[in-house]
Formats: sequence, C-alpha cells, structure tokens
Amino acid sequence: MIGLDTNVLLRVFIEDDPAQSERARRLVRRATAEGRVLINSIVLSEFAWTLARTFKLGRLEIARLLAELLSADDLEFERREAAKAALDAYRAGEADFPDYYLAEVNAGLGCASTATFDRAALKHSRFSSVP
Repeated sequence: MIGLDTNVLLRVFIEDDPAQSERARRLVRRATAEGRVLINSIVLSEFAWTLARTFKLGRLEIARLLAELLSADDLEFERREAAKAALDAYRAGEADFPDYYLAEVNAGLGCASTATFDRAALKHSRFSSVP
C-alpha cells in the first residue's frame, strides 16, 4: 500500500502542472493495479480545503470530486463512512467539508459534539457553541 500526499492527489484532478499531473496519475494507476492506495483523513481534508481556497472551486464541484474519490473501490480511506457522512452534510449545509469531516471523526471517537465558533457549522447537530 502507498499513501498519497495532498499535492499528489490534487495533481490527479487538477491540471495546473501537466508534468506533475501525468506523474501523479501514472503513480496512482500503477499503485492501484499492484495493491491499494491510502488517502488518510488529513489528506482528504486538505484536498477539499485546497480545492476551495487555492483553486477557487465551488461547493458543487468540490462535492462532485469528493464523491468520485469516495466511490472508488480501488482506494482506501482512513474513515470512508465518516467522510461519506461529512459529504452529505457538506452538500446540505453551509460549513466547509473539513469541518463536517472533523465532527464525524470526533463523533466516531465518542465525542458528544465538536465545540466551535463557526456559525455555519453550528447549524449542524454535530457541533456545539463555546459557552
């Protein structure tokens, strides 16, 4: 198994450096043919955040790319079910995907809620305000 850094995963989808994009796609094709590729929680969160902040993609496009990733059977995810629940919340809500993902991971670890100052996140039941 091989783990991917965020910049490699981004190059699979974003053609901002054609040479790196080709190298990233070739690596992922080879690695998935030989075994599995791991996308951990940090990379998935950074992926969504970078798509929004650096590449200025909209929510619908980010959700589409996340759904494409999460539906790939030849990729391993550290917490696929939490990521899917976060994607559903992201599609319906106003907060960023990493916020929803964090809340889902925390819930899976036994947290009653995730404390935040983020007003958009507070609209979701997994979050609580800081008193």
